[in-house]
Amino acid sequence: MISIFKTNVHTEVELQQIVPNFKVNVPNLNWHIDLTDCDKILRVDSPVNMNDIVIALFNKLGFSCVVLEVFHAPPK
Repeated sequence: MISIFKTNVHTEVELQQIVPNFKVNVPNLNWHIDLTDCDKILRVDSPVNMNDIVIALFNKLGFSCVVLEVFHAPPK
């Protein structure tokens, strides 16, 4: 499952505030924030829906994170 979020993470410094929290709280989660995109898109690839956990982590750190889309990859 791929989830796409709009965030308000604008700088590498802000991104580095998030990285350690993700490593501790969701260590096996595959994710990436595109700081060059106007919506600062966060892409999360996980076998299960992690939207609530991701949003809670962002909010806990003082950042905004809103689900834009959810994609379900076809079975292999």
